[in-house]
Amino acid sequence: MKSRRMIIAINHDTCISCGRCVESCPTGALKMVDGKVQLIDERLCDGFGSCIAVCPTNSLYIEERDAEPFDWSILEEIDFDAFIEKLYLHYRPAEIKEEK
Repeated sequence: MKSRRMIIAINHDTCISCGRCVESCPTGALKMVDGKVQLIDERLCDGFGSCIAVCPTNSLYIEERDAEPFDWSILEEIDFDAFIEKLYLHYRPAEIKEEK
């Protein structure tokens, strides 16, 4: 049953399909499909937006909309240290500034 909650959205007009968001998503909610980033399962999106931090074009944002409830059991599969490593590998502020 869908309910109103915060969930990731993608601006495909500005997305460059670099894949950083996909690689940094701790729950696997984002995937590359036909060369474009897609939210493949809204139940996997925690709505916290760690993917936003790594996007060099600011193409990801959080919106409030009707969505399937978050699957909290996915948190049992996430290793905190691995999550921090993912963010570290894909969030490079100096590199992002150079790209502009």
